[in-house]
Amino acid sequence: MAENAFIARCSSCGAKNRIPASRRGEKAVCGRCKAPLHLFAAFPERAIDVDERSFGQEVINFPGPVAVLYWAPWCGHCRRMLPVFEELAVQNAGSIKFVKIELDKNPYLASQYQVQSVPTTLLFREGRLINRFVGGLGKDQLEYNLRAVR
Repeated sequence: MAENAFIARCSSCGAKNRIPASRRGEKAVCGRCKAPLHLFAAFPERAIDVDERSFGQEVINFPGPVAVLYWAPWCGHCRRMLPVFEELAVQNAGSIKFVKIELDKNPYLASQYQVQSVPTTLLFREGRLINRFVGGLGKDQLEYNLRAVR
C-alpha cells in the first residue's frame, strides 16, 4: 500500500473502516452503517515510529490502548521481535495502536519510564501505563499480554 492509512472502528456497529492518512481529521461515515466516525481515535494499521516530540500526541493523548516497544538496532532479541510486533499491529488494527521507540535516539523517554534494557514493551490505556514486559517475547506471549489492554 503506497499511502499510510488508519483504521477507525465504528462505535455503533463495530466495523473497521480504512481511512487514508490524508483524510485524518475530516468528517467520515462508517461504510457499513453510515454512522459518523471519530477519526481522532483512528488506529494506524502498522507500528509507527515515535520519538520524544511525538510521544505525548501518539501515546499519552491517544484515547485508546497503545503498545509501546522500546528497541535498539544492535539488539538481537529486538530484531527478532520487531517483525512479530509489526504483524500484531496489522492483526490488531482498529483495537490497539502499536508504536516503536528507538532507545538510543530517545534517552529521555527511556529514563522517564525506567527502561533499562531492550526490548521492553509498555502497555498504555488512556494515557496511563498499565503494564510492562522486559525481554524478547514470542508472538503467543505478546498476544496473551495484549489482552489486558483491550
